[in-house]
Amino acid sequence: MNISVFKPSIKRKEMDAVLNCMVSDRIGFGKAASQLSKEISEYLGLKGGIAFKEYYRALKIAVEALELEAGSVVIVSALAPNMYQMVIEEAGLKTLVVDVDADSSIIDASRIEEKAEQASAVLVNYEMGFLPDMEKIIEIGLPVIEDISMAFGADFAGKKAGTFGRFTVLNMDEDGLITTGGGSAVLASGRKDQQLLKQKAEALHPSVFLPDMNASLGLAQLKSLEEYIGLRREIADVFTKSLMRSRHKKLVQSGEDNNINYSFPVVLDAGISEVAAYARKKNILTEPAFSGSIAAYSEEVQINCPHAKALLLRCMNFPLYPMLGKKNISDIAKVLSSLP
Repeated sequence: MNISVFKPSIKRKEMDAVLNCMVSDRIGFGKAASQLSKEISEYLGLKGGIAFKEYYRALKIAVEALELEAGSVVIVSALAPNMYQMVIEEAGLKTLVVDVDADSSIIDASRIEEKAEQASAVLVNYEMGFLPDMEKIIEIGLPVIEDISMAFGADFAGKKAGTFGRFTVLNMDEDGLITTGGGSAVLASGRKDQQLLKQKAEALHPSVFLPDMNASLGLAQLKSLEEYIGLRREIADVFTKSLMRSRHKKLVQSGEDNNINYSFPVVLDAGISEVAAYARKKNILTEPAFSGSIAAYSEEVQINCPHAKALLLRCMNFPLYPMLGKKNISDIAKVLSSLP
């Protein structure tokens, strides 16, 4: 049986929480969804927010809540999800795409600083769980939205990812660090912005909000977040030691902060197709790490962002998630140490 690139980490007791909700009087949007937003906010130290069915909706609300003038420019990473560009343009705004750090794939703070006078806001993503220099980004002075979907639980010397900007987005789809089986949250750091999110939510149809059945899974998952982060770190340590025996390298976190091991991205010295075929023969599935990025859909971005282009062409995701199991971890480690 093939080892998939991503797999939800769901325990029996977490499924029990969903079943308990299913036999209750209400499985649509209600108390559980509100409680999930509250507990995520408390975990991060934010004021509160709203849980939606769709990642797209959460991003859309966060961008709209900045209340920028039509035509304003939002800075994004070349390796951010292409969905960012869609959301920003739908809001009547423009994107300014900047290059990434070559070693970690995250948005380069110095590039933001260079373009700050042309922009009105920044949408920061923690690509592959790596941590950008948020202190430097905040010092630039632009309003910031943080997308912590790949770095939920990450810590900057005592301050958590998601606590620097005005708004924070967390995707909880099936490949998320915690999952609600589809869904996302948008949270505010200040009381005024929390009220703004509430006002925008009141104007929406109830069908866009996260159902309680999904939220009940998220509430159970949240209790296991720190355990899951620890397991990811242990697996990543095994894989890193194995990869060191090959001629390839992995993305690395700059500074002393510890990234969240969302997956195991390998920067290849050989072609992606060759390595993918080799891994597939060993029943290990892989995927290009940035195939859904802005750069992947734009030759112009690739020309202007050489670091992003290099990673787009050479970086591949290997499976890394808490439910891999000892045998699968051993099999992947062997493949990593012998990659062509």
